[in-house]
Amino acid sequence: MIIKKLKRTSFKKSKSTMIGGLVDYILAEDDDNGKGKLAFAGSRNFLTTTVAAQKRKMISLAEESIQSKMPVTHWILSWQENEQPTREQVDEAVSLFLRGMGLAEHQTIYALHKNTGNYHLHIAVNRTHPYTEKVIQPHRGFDIEAAHKIVAEIEHKQGWVPQMNARYRVNEQGYVVKNLQRREQVKPKPKAEDFESATGEKSAQRIAQERGHAVIQNASCWEELHAGLDAVGLRFVRKGSGAVVFVGNTTVKASSVDRNFGMSKLCKRLGEFKPGFYSQRAFKKPDPEPVSHVCREEWQEYQKERQRLTEEQYHARVKREEEREALERRQRERREAATARLATHGLSMLNIARHFLKEQKRQEKAALREQQVQSEQTQRLPRFKHWLGKRSPHLGNLWRFRKRIAPGAEVMKREFPRVGTLASPYAAYREMVKKRFPEKMDESQLDAAIALYMRCAGYTPQEVANEVFRHAPARPNGQGRSERIEYGRRVVWYAFGTAGDIDIANVLPTEEDILKFNREAEDMADQKIAQSQRGFRVR
Repeated sequence: MIIKKLKRTSFKKSKSTMIGGLVDYILAEDDDNGKGKLAFAGSRNFLTTTVAAQKRKMISLAEESIQSKMPVTHWILSWQENEQPTREQVDEAVSLFLRGMGLAEHQTIYALHKNTGNYHLHIAVNRTHPYTEKVIQPHRGFDIEAAHKIVAEIEHKQGWVPQMNARYRVNEQGYVVKNLQRREQVKPKPKAEDFESATGEKSAQRIAQERGHAVIQNASCWEELHAGLDAVGLRFVRKGSGAVVFVGNTTVKASSVDRNFGMSKLCKRLGEFKPGFYSQRAFKKPDPEPVSHVCREEWQEYQKERQRLTEEQYHARVKREEEREALERRQRERREAATARLATHGLSMLNIARHFLKEQKRQEKAALREQQVQSEQTQRLPRFKHWLGKRSPHLGNLWRFRKRIAPGAEVMKREFPRVGTLASPYAAYREMVKKRFPEKMDESQLDAAIALYMRCAGYTPQEVANEVFRHAPARPNGQGRSERIEYGRRVVWYAFGTAGDIDIANVLPTEEDILKFNREAEDMADQKIAQSQRGFRVR
């Protein structure tokens, strides 16, 4: 499970506009493409029941907090591809989150969205207390760290699989503790990772961390630090009371490379700051580097396309400048010719001509500008992740799941020979999977694992979907037909989609492995039939 806090990026809009837009987005039935996204929604601590009234109440209370520019905080909880939370689990997750943040009495609007490959929960909570009207700062501003503790608690209670390298876990006594098995690693901030996901290239922050972290960490004096950074093409410069690392012309805060690299901490270790002298190499912009081994060939092709488009845009800018200069020259010549021709007709006639010439000049410039803007819009290259998705949904999904693909793993659509002989294999495979994975597992994860095993045994997607629809236990409070179909569709999408391809590529089950677990499932089915027959004879 992933948790993310979305920060307010613009303060030009009013509180009411921002909060109203956020609530409308969370509770909208469809996304921008017209695809249904709202699974269900809920709210807490409102005296009213209608959405419009709750939105007005949230805006009204938020505007009472004069000192806070944005008292409503927006959080997102995201499940993995093979996890499908129920409404009861979502309500419980919201309760655990609000309690852990100390906001259990605060106005909250939340909604579960299903328009992406992952179910994700949006939570909008008003930090202004409804009675005291005091704005609460959860955990004195260290709410991200507290959020990761809450995620560990939710995962433990509901049986979700923790993320790799999770910060916290729940121990045998039921307490949330630091994950000592977590590998401490320096990685870019979320904003830099978003840039990498969109463009496919390393961010300046990652380059600074990869090239400069060891240099700064091991330096014994300022001269050694500057010399080491100069050797790898970086620069360390004081800025105000802090410091920045230059990657070409891009600045990266030294404390974002590592929290121990702030100016005050470095001065305690290295003494009073001394500026360095850098060669021309440290001022050169580094060439783009791929951030992942996944889709590297496509990334190189994208870079060539990007370079080609950059050259075309340069020539287009030159052409546009030439067109503007040519238009201005024609207008100037026309104005001079008209002035000379009408000068003998008096000042009034000359002023009338100047007026119409000026209006004609304005219209011609506007027409040329509109034409140039349209040509610019048609030449823009989409972000790398969108470019991949347009070329192939499979490539887009590979990029999306790139962190789960081990180097050297060959992800492909594998076809498995039919070895399963059961007419209705769901129950047998369920018992087999539960025996192989005795730890606590959510029902949706269990069904996803069953579907993946059935795929390896040669069952078709339609057969798996039918089995899940007919035999999978109903979720709490039941499911409608459309909900059950949607549930089965997502289970099959995982098992036969890119996520399933990756899991299979990482494990690479042999023919012997497949025959073994299939035989195990069929033996369980035979035992169940034999037990039922013995019970029938006894009666």
